[in-house]
Amino acid sequence: MALGAGVLFSSCSKELDVTPESAVSPDQINESNVGFFLNGLYRAATPERDNYLINDIRGGNYTWTPLSGNNSAYGRLITGNGVDDGLSYSSSLWKNTYRTIYSANNVIQACDKLGAQGSVKVVKAEASYLRAYLYYQLVTAFGGVPLIVENTTENLPRNTADQVWEQIIKDLDFAIAEAKPLKEATNKRVSKEAATALKARVLLARGNKAEAAQLAQSVIQSSGLGLVADYGSIFRNTASSREVLFAFSNLKTETNLRLSSLFWPYGTAWAGSYFVQPSTEVLESLYTPEDVRGMVNIDTIYNADKTYNVIVSKYWDVQPVIVSRLSEMYLISAEGLPLEQGLVYLNALRKVRGVEEYELADFASPEAYLEAVLEERRRELYSEGFLFFDLVRTGKAIDLPNIQNTNQYVLPLPGDQINLSNGVLTQNQGY
Repeated sequence: MALGAGVLFSSCSKELDVTPESAVSPDQINESNVGFFLNGLYRAATPERDNYLINDIRGGNYTWTPLSGNNSAYGRLITGNGVDDGLSYSSSLWKNTYRTIYSANNVIQACDKLGAQGSVKVVKAEASYLRAYLYYQLVTAFGGVPLIVENTTENLPRNTADQVWEQIIKDLDFAIAEAKPLKEATNKRVSKEAATALKARVLLARGNKAEAAQLAQSVIQSSGLGLVADYGSIFRNTASSREVLFAFSNLKTETNLRLSSLFWPYGTAWAGSYFVQPSTEVLESLYTPEDVRGMVNIDTIYNADKTYNVIVSKYWDVQPVIVSRLSEMYLISAEGLPLEQGLVYLNALRKVRGVEEYELADFASPEAYLEAVLEERRRELYSEGFLFFDLVRTGKAIDLPNIQNTNQYVLPLPGDQINLSNGVLTQNQGY
């Protein structure tokens, strides 16, 4: 396969001592233990910190700090300088995602052998969603990638991006049909509503805005959730939040992922590396003083020597990693519906966040309205992994200072993977 057979199986064998469920054969999975392997798949599919935030890093939400510098991996992505096939981000995302896809395929194949009925069908639905989510990360980062739904030791070439998107939709359709409703699943597990929400995101990415808006509206209506005035509680009390559709649990005893470690300085309550900080654009123009989101997402930390650091304060310690929440559905509805109808959803969100509602007369053109929606997405979904791809799918990423041409909309494939594939894998144009 395209990873290089050696990479796939060496990765799985290295994982064996830590998470044996990632290297198991489908023949070893039965009806009594399939839940154990599904739980392992949830843990493995939890995105790594930098991979979760890469669209914020590339999209202009951050700049580097003196502790990271402009020659670090963060600085390279922020400036666009020195991004090549040795980029650590590419390697990490590629290897970890394909390793987990391999595990998802094992669970799905085992469910098929068990008959995929009753509770086993629900397991397959959740595993199918997770595989779709993993391929979503790959296709938005790299474009076309090898599409592997049955594990193999062969070197496989890249599929087209369209083929990858089609498989994502196929997996999500199965999850929508067979997963439990949100009221039964809770936001800690994949539900029908979570799968519908991710499909709405996918259709928006594909330019099918009207259908994306229909799905988003259906989630708003069927989920039983609602927008909450306490924006901070979404991230501080995620499990009980009435806005969250699905989040990886990210327990301290398991994945123990600290998004906060990228943002908080050493010696503070949530001591971290402080490798990135809010960009000047964010600080000067993203939030108005009355916007509650600015108060949660950005803070100023004063030090004992009377110096200070401006930080991204959205995340504290170890928190669930949110994949989908209701406000995204409001924003998809706002973007996908005709202006007058979409504005109802946009204003509903703005009202809850404490900012002035728009009037129809505020928009001289559909393009002006789209700009307003995209800015609202940036405010609402700040540091949740959306910005850069939002700019890519709307053709606006070319205006970023770190993007010189559209080839740079995607990352380079890891050079070591191309070498291991014996020439079967081809590099993205321009790298």
